[in-house]
Amino acid sequence: MVVIGAGFAGASVAAALTRAGVASGLILERELLPGSHASGRNAAMARQLEADPVLRKLAIEGVQRLRAKTVAGSPVLRQSGGLYLTHGEPHPAAEWCAQLHEQCVPAELLSAVKARQRFPFLNRFEFDYALFCPTDGIVDIHALLSDLLAEARRAGFEIITDCACESLIVDGSVVRGVRTPRGEVSARIVVDAAGAWAGCVGRESAPLPLKRLRRHLFVCGDAGLFPRDAPLVWDLDVGYYVRPEGEGLLLCPCDETEHPPDIPEVDPEAEDLLVDKLLKYAPGLANITLRRSWACLRTFAPDRLPIIGWDPDIDGLFHVSGLGGFGVTTSLAIGDVASTLFCGGVVDWIEVSSFSAGRGALRSVPQCNN
Repeated sequence: MVVIGAGFAGASVAAALTRAGVASGLILERELLPGSHASGRNAAMARQLEADPVLRKLAIEGVQRLRAKTVAGSPVLRQSGGLYLTHGEPHPAAEWCAQLHEQCVPAELLSAVKARQRFPFLNRFEFDYALFCPTDGIVDIHALLSDLLAEARRAGFEIITDCACESLIVDGSVVRGVRTPRGEVSARIVVDAAGAWAGCVGRESAPLPLKRLRRHLFVCGDAGLFPRDAPLVWDLDVGYYVRPEGEGLLLCPCDETEHPPDIPEVDPEAEDLLVDKLLKYAPGLANITLRRSWACLRTFAPDRLPIIGWDPDIDGLFHVSGLGGFGVTTSLAIGDVASTLFCGGVVDWIEVSSFSAGRGALRSVPQCNN
């Protein structure tokens, strides 16, 4: 078998397959280093608060697995907690809090006054309510990705970098292998976990309708603004987040603009958007100095749920894509879901038909940008 992509999608699936007894295969990575795109350029946050009930269940399961995961004796998840700010009436946040409680996730709704008393650094922000989730936090993404790839390698997978999949080899509608710049590779099963490039291999005339959306991250070096172990802060209504990063902060304006697959350049307008939001809703951060920025792509299906399962038209093609902004959070859960479906098992804790590659939300046919 061949797995296309050595980011969190491909690595988590390959590692889970080895636990299920699949002892050999190839992982093809287009870049020299795994994690060069979204898997290594994200904000490394694990968040369980999701509006969609299926995605929320997937995120909660993913965080439970992250909490239990260690690499070289150290936990991969630092449970700093998450503070989710809202404006206006408390009803939406109160409902989210109740939904988390229903799934045994600790959460607490705080008025602005009580939130600032408990977390004094919130005096820098304008908001009315804060939903506190103490089991959210920050993931050591490099340790996690490296460990998943090492697990797959130990079981017999070979990881080949600087080797993109150019096309699928099919006989009628049956997979026979892949074409790469280094030649053809025979395979009866191909897992498309290619991130921003996913959904096109073998489906050039009818690609899956995935959107690649650019998002920017910024780092300021201003010390003392937050305690280093402070929770992440995410304004859900305005759309921006902030978390400690070293001596300073990592910030994001939650921007989304469509972009073709590749490492995107930084758009200067993203900084203007962030500054505008901070000036109005986080005046205590208005004077920070932004020292570094980068952009990454997040890939979504139209309904913003992942795609996990067998292709409806090509026998032997399995999809694990559309992980958007929740790939790190859900990676360990998605690996096990994919592995179970791959091996013909039954997943009874979540409605996996929501992830089907043949579901109604995926029936539109956009152009494929390679």
